[in-house]
Amino acid sequence: MANPTRRLCPSCQTRLSPLAAECPECGLALAPPRQGRPLLFQASALAQASYEPPPRSLTAPALGRVAPVAVEVSLDELQRPGELAPQAPAPTQPALGHQEPAASFWPLVKVEAAEALLLLLVQALALALPAWALGVPPARLLLGAWPLVLPYLLAISWVFFMAPLVLAGQSPMMGLFGVTLPENSAERRMTFSLVHLLSVACFPLSFLCMILSPRHQTLAELLSGQELLSRPTARMR
Repeated sequence: MANPTRRLCPSCQTRLSPLAAECPECGLALAPPRQGRPLLFQASALAQASYEPPPRSLTAPALGRVAPVAVEVSLDELQRPGELAPQAPAPTQPALGHQEPAASFWPLVKVEAAEALLLLLVQALALALPAWALGVPPARLLLGAWPLVLPYLLAISWVFFMAPLVLAGQSPMMGLFGVTLPENSAERRMTFSLVHLLSVACFPLSFLCMILSPRHQTLAELLSGQELLSRPTARMR
């Protein structure tokens, strides 16, 4: 009598064990053997289980099955769509070189002309004080001790421009005419103060540079590569 649990591979006819899932010779995947009737615990589980059909995805579009969404739009909104557009962001600080010629030329001229006159006044006072203390005329002091007087005047003039530029980003007259230096580095501000002193001391040459350059740049801007910007004004809300 043949063994009812005996199984053979349908491909290579190799004898298989009852619980084999694949053939060890050819590797063919095998279906689990069918049982004649379920066991007691299997029958009770099948009696309690409810059959639910597997979910299937929709292959057809949902036309006619989804109700359209009603959107209420007033007549004023349809007639005036431009008012709903987002407002453009506020412009940043415009560079004086990128503004109109009249708007960029005259503030720079006024700043350097006023600072040139102020520099002459500071140097005259710096020369008059030691001359008065020594009891000699300023011209005689300048001619007699020029190796000491010239570095002294240069240091006084540089401190006069360097201190406000390093601390506030503006020379003494820039704040009056709405001009500022947009630079956060103290080293770059100090460097610009030195070339700005040269530009103010050579005001005729700087004025010629402002006339000939297309962006009306001063001598300090050409030498340092930095630009002076217009100071933003406060706006009332």
